[in-house]
Amino acid sequence: MIVNNCKRWLAATSLLCVSASALAQSVPNLAEQAAEEYRRMAKYPAWSQPLANEGVNPILSERVPAIVRDRGAGENGPQLAVWSDDILAQKGGSISVYARIDSGNLIAAPQSGDWALSAQLLNAPDSVLTEITLADNGRGADAIAGDGIYSASIDVADEWLPAMGQAQSVAVRVSANSDDYELRAMNGLLLSQPAAALTGDFRDAVVDGNLQIQAKVSVQQAGRFHLSAVLDTPLGEPAAFAQQSYELDAGEHWVALDVYGLILHELGAAVPLNVSAITLTTTQGMPNALGTVLTDVLTTAVRPLSAYTSKPFGRADLLDTAARLEAVAP
Repeated sequence: MIVNNCKRWLAATSLLCVSASALAQSVPNLAEQAAEEYRRMAKYPAWSQPLANEGVNPILSERVPAIVRDRGAGENGPQLAVWSDDILAQKGGSISVYARIDSGNLIAAPQSGDWALSAQLLNAPDSVLTEITLADNGRGADAIAGDGIYSASIDVADEWLPAMGQAQSVAVRVSANSDDYELRAMNGLLLSQPAAALTGDFRDAVVDGNLQIQAKVSVQQAGRFHLSAVLDTPLGEPAAFAQQSYELDAGEHWVALDVYGLILHELGAAVPLNVSAITLTTTQGMPNALGTVLTDVLTTAVRPLSAYTSKPFGRADLLDTAARLEAVAP
């Protein structure tokens, strides 16, 4: 009996060892994979990154307004969806607010004419800047009458704006009422008063083996600023992201934004690039005072690839992290 028990124990432990070995072979080595990714990232400086495999313009994607939904009438009741035309509003601008009633799981949804919708703009829970009525009549901000999308436009009053160089988050609270339902949904946006703006003047050059985008900015108040841009290939695919920070005095200045030369080599051809999105942010406080995004402002000159560096940047911090991960990898 003792011999049989020993045999069964040996068989079980052998199976366990085989299973553990097979599992180790099938599970990815996460430390090794992370080290490989850090080494790839170390090829480029923090101020310039490739986007060739991303397929997304990070500047434009971050400016897409979110749609907020609320189902205050219960799981099977109608749902209120609320959004705006932009995530920020600036001096002299306006805000377009939109709302839609989705039927949810109702067999017969309330008709559009049965609803009354209004919106409040608030800079604090109990501080209402203004209140407006949303309509689905094809007038003003509403594009098509009777399409189920209620709309209204709000002009930004100067007294709502924060101090120069600052920004403030505000809430957009929409109420929808019918004979049977009362729905509420809240979205948000940024009231922004940046202390500098892009003038629309741009040029490009090669400096120290990098493609340099030069932008002229007009500064109303001295401070800290952050410029970022995305460059596309001639096919409209995001190719590179570049960013830089500056301390600037009041007045007009040319500032430089470098795209690391290796990125152009990796595109595989000497092609012109299009500055598809560029924006200047004032970074005096939180939240940052976002500026307008300008699109398709410059097509760079065609230059031979030999004009650009092909040397990996070699970020020491990332290479050190990769080495540490490789040291602990099995």
